[in-house]
Amino acid sequence: MDEDNPAESFQDEASCSLCLGFFQDPVSIHCGHNFCRACITRCWEEQEETFSCPRCKATATQRNLRPNRELAKIIEIAKRLSLRAPSAGERLCERHREVLKLFCEEDQVPICLVCRESHAHRLHAAVPIEEAVEEQKEKIQAHVQILKEKKEKLQGLKEAEEGKSLEFLEKVQQERQKVVLDIKELQQFVEQQERLLLGRLEKLDQEIVRRKEENLAKLLEEISSVSEQIRELEEKCQQPPCEFLQKTGNVVHPSRLENEKSQQAPEILPGAEENPASPPQKNTALKETLMQFRESLTLDPDTAHPRLVLSEDHRCVRWEEARHPVPDNPKRFDSSRCILGCQGFNAGRHYWEVEVGDGEAWAVGVAKESVERKGRISVKPEVGIWAVGQCGAQYQALTSPTSPITLHSAPKVIGIYLDYEAGRVAFFDANNEVPIFAYPPTSFGGERVLPLLCLGRGCRFTLSP
Repeated sequence: MDEDNPAESFQDEASCSLCLGFFQDPVSIHCGHNFCRACITRCWEEQEETFSCPRCKATATQRNLRPNRELAKIIEIAKRLSLRAPSAGERLCERHREVLKLFCEEDQVPICLVCRESHAHRLHAAVPIEEAVEEQKEKIQAHVQILKEKKEKLQGLKEAEEGKSLEFLEKVQQERQKVVLDIKELQQFVEQQERLLLGRLEKLDQEIVRRKEENLAKLLEEISSVSEQIRELEEKCQQPPCEFLQKTGNVVHPSRLENEKSQQAPEILPGAEENPASPPQKNTALKETLMQFRESLTLDPDTAHPRLVLSEDHRCVRWEEARHPVPDNPKRFDSSRCILGCQGFNAGRHYWEVEVGDGEAWAVGVAKESVERKGRISVKPEVGIWAVGQCGAQYQALTSPTSPITLHSAPKVIGIYLDYEAGRVAFFDANNEVPIFAYPPTSFGGERVLPLLCLGRGCRFTLSP
């Protein structure tokens, strides 16, 4: 210790020789030396008969701790005073009021020289605080470099993402323009078809009115002729007997009556002479409109029931008696003999055709993608299926309950029309170009809708290209 430095001398005298810190609750023992009450108590814990002074080794037979209030006041004053003003950038130890010159590597805290010799840090590795600062700076700079490289990489990803988004937005804009153009063309086509069909209906109205007027004129003429004959006969009946019998044979001669019966009836209105059970006429305009939405589809082998066999191009499927070994998966029907199309739709209008062959138990239509695949399913709208089919000789729409369908001939090719936004599913006899059945509008709830085929014994279906 430097005796010329009164501050250091005072600090030494105000410090406990056991903890090297300022006295905490100072007490005097039998020899007059002062210690912290806690320090001397711990020191004497193992002594039972005699108690020696840690500094001068003087012994006593009993503990005698006298509070040193004057020293305690001096210590309080010393704590409030800055016994040593730190230089610029220096900090003092709060306990010993010494400059923090070392860095404890284990506790990761700055310490002073007095702390270095205390029990708390005596066994810990310590380095000069400047050296510790340089080491920490190197670590921080290395981490900063890593962060800068990461920032550059993220910046590059950000620019790439912005470029990709811009490219996608441009494609979306192009698609939007294409959709608008297609819709306009479709609207023009529909308006043209509307004008054409309305024109035909207008001509038909005019023809019906003309024929009606001609027929009414002929009927009125006949009615007038018959009325005249009735009047003539009634007057004849009022004549005297002799006069009545004269020329009566000419009036009621069989040849005249037969001639009147055989006279042709006036021409009736167009269509009235048709048999109500006769087949409906083809609607070429309807067929042309549907073909605007034609889709080329294939069947999904992962959904096929084990008794269904697909062709290599996945357009034809047939029923076989034996079950084929196929991998089980959540998409496959395991009880109902069904298969779904690969292509699904969640927007727009679509039309495709299915050649149904000669089977007597089958159904074709559409199904939601979430339709149940395991166990026996009911083919009806309540479970997400809209279809028509054949059971024996009866054709029916698979509504709930089923709705019989009257057809004039067995359809060989079924056309299926889907308007997703309008929620419409309709079926057509594609060869005869006539409607079969249309379901009421519904909502698909934003879910994908897929083509559905259900095959019974001996059935074979083919998707038209």
